Amino acid sequence: MTKAYSYIRFSSTRQIRGDSLRRQTEISEKYASDHGLELDQKFHLKDLGYSAFDRSNIEKGALGGFLDAVKAGKIEPGSYLLVESLDRLSRDQLIDALTVFLDIIRRGIVIVTLTDGMVYEHKSMGENYSPLLISITIMARAHEESLTKSKRVKAAWANKINHADEKKLTARCPAWLELSPDRSTFKFIPERAEVVKEIIKLSKTGLGQWVISRRLNERREPNWSGKPVGWHVSYIAKILNNPALYGEFQPRMTVNGKLQPHGEPVANYFPALITKDEFLALQSVRKLRTFATGRKGDHVPNLMSGLLKCAYCGSSMNLVHTRAEKKLDSNGAVIEHVSRKSLMCEKGRRGLGCFAVRWDYHEFEKSFLMFCSGLELSKLLEDLDASNALHDMKQNLQDELRLVEAKLEENGKRLQNLVTSIEQGQAPKSILDRMEGLEIEVQELHEKRIELRAQINHQVQEERSRVTELKSLQSVLKQLSEKKGDELFTLRAALADHIRRFIQDVRIYPAGQLLKQEDVDAMRSELAKAGFSETRIAIYVQTMRTTPERVGRSGRYASRREIARYFIIRTRGGGTRIVTPDFDDPAVLRVESPMYFEPVDEPLPATGT
Repeated sequence: MTKAYSYIRFSSTRQIRGDSLRRQTEISEKYASDHGLELDQKFHLKDLGYSAFDRSNIEKGALGGFLDAVKAGKIEPGSYLLVESLDRLSRDQLIDALTVFLDIIRRGIVIVTLTDGMVYEHKSMGENYSPLLISITIMARAHEESLTKSKRVKAAWANKINHADEKKLTARCPAWLELSPDRSTFKFIPERAEVVKEIIKLSKTGLGQWVISRRLNERREPNWSGKPVGWHVSYIAKILNNPALYGEFQPRMTVNGKLQPHGEPVANYFPALITKDEFLALQSVRKLRTFATGRKGDHVPNLMSGLLKCAYCGSSMNLVHTRAEKKLDSNGAVIEHVSRKSLMCEKGRRGLGCFAVRWDYHEFEKSFLMFCSGLELSKLLEDLDASNALHDMKQNLQDELRLVEAKLEENGKRLQNLVTSIEQGQAPKSILDRMEGLEIEVQELHEKRIELRAQINHQVQEERSRVTELKSLQSVLKQLSEKKGDELFTLRAALADHIRRFIQDVRIYPAGQLLKQEDVDAMRSELAKAGFSETRIAIYVQTMRTTPERVGRSGRYASRREIARYFIIRTRGGGTRIVTPDFDDPAVLRVESPMYFEPVDEPLPATGT
């Protein structure tokens, strides 16, 4: 029995609730039954919600799969393709729609349009071209109808956007808002707006999305879906990333089957919870939180996660855990090894050419926080105020603003002269053209002045906030020993957040300063030229280390007292401090400025594992 394949399509998923699906299914079944055809049940040729105008039914839908099957010979020649009408196959431009139609016919597939009973078959159409002319007419009309509808929809949408201040485009809005009965404005749903404010506040203090969602779930805060699924991390992120927080709305339209921005964003469309500057500052801070991929345990495990770099190879210094265990010594006595966390070069840990030298994390953190709590961080930031690029940037912005204001004053005088000429009856086209050009230039200068003033204000606020941030950081440090549980986690999260606002990276030398082999060889050559004996050269060169020392039966690399391990802190403004903690007491620090010490600028091409 000859097989028939029923293809059903409609462009809007809302039509599922209508009669379109039932109607197309029934007429296909009836035609197959009346003509002795076996209706195939394996190929599910249904494109529900796919458009034939933008070719999404071919590029992404079931029809495209059917066409591939035809080309691959999986559909037998002589089989029937049943469609309600030709516009179900394509509403594309005539040439493209006709190409799809003829490709199917040429491969021996019979197309039947069920509304008019037309049969399109390769052999019969070769003898009588009337069905081909009819198909061309139908496809041309289908494209013209869709094109006209598309233009009308776009024009109507553009008109709505232009009058958005009078009547809202749609009732769709963020879940903490609702449309007023007269559709002229949105208003807050009070209890939901309070939840959003809390989410923003928690994010500002340094908490990540996972922790925020958990807190809302633990107190049984109802989610806004009406389903008992709780709050998800992705939804917290969706709220925090939404420009509607500061009132902006981005109109969108479906283009080629995808929802894409349409036109410029509409400012002040929604009532705002925060300003745009506050929104951008929030996004900037959130991007710095590389540690906040999820909470592990009752505290932020690594306050500097993502900031710590191996000075020897440049890769990350990550936390590694040593499990608690019991071992027997040579005399048979039990030795207990407690669980501990250490920092280790990731490449060294994986045997990729660097050194797996450990630095106990708690000792490192104690040294780092001691540096932050003391005067050294304040001095570092004060140094930057006098020399960093922010000062120069502010000065450049002020110079540019003065230039813009001078041009505005000059153009204002020119415009006044032109107006005087016109009042005296001298109004040739050249004067009018020049006046129009000057007005455009003045408008651009006004916009530039507004932009420059905003940038200068931002710089001033950044300078002020640095002092506030520093005080806040040191205040948080004082409270660390007093908190436990969730309070401790919140405090450590806030501390990690503050650290990222100041610190660019921390380069760690767990085995002290190591030299490149070529530097050692060069020194050996210089000493030989100076007349030193081989013995004296060998003794001197022995003090110049290119690799860490190994200890124990396992031969592992070790961080030892005599090597003077240290780390270098670099701030986001470009300042640098070298910190050398005491090996026995991590709270005792020797802090140096780079002018007294030259660290290795480039990571060492380390060898050994």
